[in-house]
Amino acid sequence: MHPDVRGKAGDRCGRCGMELVAAAVDYSPFLLDVDVTPRALRPNEQARVRFFVRNPKSGAVVRHFETVHERVFHLFIVSRDLTYFAHVHPALHPDGVLDTPITVPRPGAYQLIADFVPEGAAPQLLQRSIVTADYTGPLNVVPPLAEDLREKVDEGLRAELTPPDPRAGREQLITFQLSDQATGAPIADLEPYLGATGHLLIASADMSVVFHSHPVAEVSSRNGPTVVFQVLFPRPGMYRLWAQFQRHGRVATVPFTVSIRTPA
Repeated sequence: MHPDVRGKAGDRCGRCGMELVAAAVDYSPFLLDVDVTPRALRPNEQARVRFFVRNPKSGAVVRHFETVHERVFHLFIVSRDLTYFAHVHPALHPDGVLDTPITVPRPGAYQLIADFVPEGAAPQLLQRSIVTADYTGPLNVVPPLAEDLREKVDEGLRAELTPPDPRAGREQLITFQLSDQATGAPIADLEPYLGATGHLLIASADMSVVFHSHPVAEVSSRNGPTVVFQVLFPRPGMYRLWAQFQRHGRVATVPFTVSIRTPA
């Protein structure tokens, strides 16, 4: 039911409760071609990006995808300095082309992070880089992130992050407590956003680790104020988190930065 959920034999899906079964698919990464029009991508000017997903063995363009969280293709656009974030959904055409308009706010390098599941295959999370016209700065410099666990506000929603002892290499829970900005009251009217109570994208400072997570239903409130994600940071370092929640038809996006330490 949810092909992006992983676990051990006998575990149950944290979202629908179904027992997990062995995956009988090839885990080879698919190929992702990207084309941007116009090629000279300029800040604050709309461009169109097209994707072609190809089978790693035959090279054939994939035309059919599994629907995961109400979409066949989730695209995250993240600036290389990790200050800009967008979550959009390209449209799928009969010939297998996926496309969407994009606009980036300032000169620089950006990562396109594609999250999708080809029909009958394993989930894919692939990255491609684009650079705006006239940008002459560095491309591979790791931004100097500082830990930021302060509460955040967006679209009238206030989010407080309460991480556990953040250690690398072990499963752990990250909890968000949500309240109304105006009244301070705990929120009890969250709406499903793309089939989930929330979405969480996590990226390491050097972008070598990126993963997309969804809430654990058993320990999250159905409509707020508590939303809990299960995550595993593979190695120590600084990580930027973007959490998204929907309320009154508007999607709030709140960023945090966490420092992940070596295992105890």
